Amino acid sequence: MSTLAHTVTRSVVLDAPPERVWEAITDETALSEWLAPEVELEPEEGGEVVCRYADGSERRGEVELVEEAERLAFRWWREDAGPSRVEFALDAVADGTRLVVTESELVPSATPLLAAGWAPRLRALRLQVGRLVLA
Repeated sequence: MSTLAHTVTRSVVLDAPPERVWEAITDETALSEWLAPEVELEPEEGGEVVCRYADGSERRGEVELVEEAERLAFRWWREDAGPSRVEFALDAVADGTRLVVTESELVPSATPLLAAGWAPRLRALRLQVGRLVLA
């Protein structure tokens, strides 16, 4: 078992302005299209985060940081795993918005839960943001 906490960072450039990407990471309906089938989010410091998945599992958490259209951070956990901290950082670039997602385990664990999870979610987010831009 590893004694070091894990950190995973993923980055994607989305063809949309930061305001649209912000909507995709803070609006419950948009989140339900790419993060989890059912999402509850209060995008304010101290707000609640709940993600329910098709397999019946659930993650719960609390929002730590909100900087409108720039950064959103929260801590979340599953019943069978330790907590982690997720931060979304948005940066306007020539091609749209660079979104950097960083997730860090807060308690060392033997479960490699972070690395595999973000790549498919960010692909789904890219599709979601494309629909938001076209709408």
